[in-house]
Amino acid sequence: MTTDWINTDDYTVSQLVWNGVGCFFWLITYAVILRNSFKKKFVEMPFMIAAGNISWEFVWSFCFHPNTGKFYMIGYQASFFLDVFIFALILRYGAKQIDIPILKKHFRILMIGLLFIWIPLNYFFVDQGFDTAIGANSGYILNLIISLLYPILYWRSDPSNFSKVVSWCRFLGTGFITVSMFLIYPANHLVQVLGIACFVIDLSFTIYLHTSSKNKTLQA
Repeated sequence: MTTDWINTDDYTVSQLVWNGVGCFFWLITYAVILRNSFKKKFVEMPFMIAAGNISWEFVWSFCFHPNTGKFYMIGYQASFFLDVFIFALILRYGAKQIDIPILKKHFRILMIGLLFIWIPLNYFFVDQGFDTAIGANSGYILNLIISLLYPILYWRSDPSNFSKVVSWCRFLGTGFITVSMFLIYPANHLVQVLGIACFVIDLSFTIYLHTSSKNKTLQA
């Protein structure tokens, strides 16, 4: 029976559990990134997508709400507030990710500019009917960008600044949510293709972290 907290009229228990577990792994991802960023003074989230990520969470936390119930909305909001701190640390340390002098010099202006681009993009993507009731279409587009940029940033940076725990939690979080997407949206082939692509890239990167000799100094 549906309550304000969990929508079991439109979703099965299985669909909600798979999705909820995936969201939980993403919360762990953000928490570990935040902890390691303070410790290492380096943020392993690629700066190019950080503004898009926090913008998506802002839009789905305060402008629109997932119809899965308040429990899931609180999960989105918790991700947003963790990401606020991550974004603040990117403003402080994110210039370490790049080696182009003009971008380094104006890095904070670049990040604020990206933020003001991503917020209306995410908002109108939902407002004009291109998204699902839980933000799956836009969320997976951003997720694929994260998956693609992560190994690129890793190969350009000191491997000791990256975490195997983050890699596993990203992989498991997206993996569980992808299973829920197949269950919830069996005809949404866009999300299915995006989910499979993220799964393959994240799994490959996670395996690489465990097998490459470069990763002997990789932190937990």
